[in-house]
Amino acid sequence: MPDGKPGRSLLITGAAGFVGQEVARHAAAAGFGPVWGTWHQSQPIAIDGVSYPQLDIINEGAVNKLLHELRPDAVIHAAYRKDGPNAEAITTGGSGYVARAAAAINARLVHISTDMVLDGENPPYDESALPAPVHGYGRAKAAAEALVVASAPSAAIVRTSLVCRLDPPDPATKWITNSLRNGQPITLYTDEIRCPVWLTDLSAALLELAAGDFSGVINVSGPQALNRYEMGMRLADCLGLSTQHITPGLSSQSIVRRPRNLTLDTSLARRLLQTRLRSFDEGLAA
Repeated sequence: MPDGKPGRSLLITGAAGFVGQEVARHAAAAGFGPVWGTWHQSQPIAIDGVSYPQLDIINEGAVNKLLHELRPDAVIHAAYRKDGPNAEAITTGGSGYVARAAAAINARLVHISTDMVLDGENPPYDESALPAPVHGYGRAKAAAEALVVASAPSAAIVRTSLVCRLDPPDPATKWITNSLRNGQPITLYTDEIRCPVWLTDLSAALLELAAGDFSGVINVSGPQALNRYEMGMRLADCLGLSTQHITPGLSSQSIVRRPRNLTLDTSLARRLLQTRLRSFDEGLAA
């Protein structure tokens, strides 16, 4: 992972979350400093070299106050909520507040978005693909992208995919492995295709972008397009777990409409970044 620029301060929103916490850990190790990580309800596990101011991201005044007090050189915006109370206010509104505050203090902004802003009907998608979300979370993230573009046009908008980690496992991996170890049947979709990315790779790419000057949308995901069933079978094989309880299913038969094929073209990331984005299979074999 490239070293942080000496004395380059960094604020990470959502530092108690799965991605934000890892980014904070990597940032401190890479030479960024000071490093701050915000949280709201769940206090993060403390990391040496990281300070943790509490922040209600749907309070625009609080966002402005914190960023103007800290005046970080760069901000990585990882805070979001997929569903539940205040999901849209956090995911969309909070992103707009962070973008405006970052622009006001001339801070570098790296905004984490998702492949779910796309419709899944015309893969592969490069960075010119316009948002066309098909469900609530995708719509909230697409609206967030629009606010970031309007308020902080020099920001990097990172569209990523399923974020994976083996140890400790990401939530989906934990569910699959726990189910298989307990002999519980699970159904994994064959008609929902994504490009999973390993958390360490995504974190390194985000920090590289925070230290750089790229602006616009950039796809940051693994190079391997897989459906959920293929991922589950590969994971079970890697961990020596029986696959007899894994059943293929169809997302199209579920109640919630989801994009079918969100394969991302990551040519730009491969040209621009030093960070190597490994395939799902490479990460399992590491």
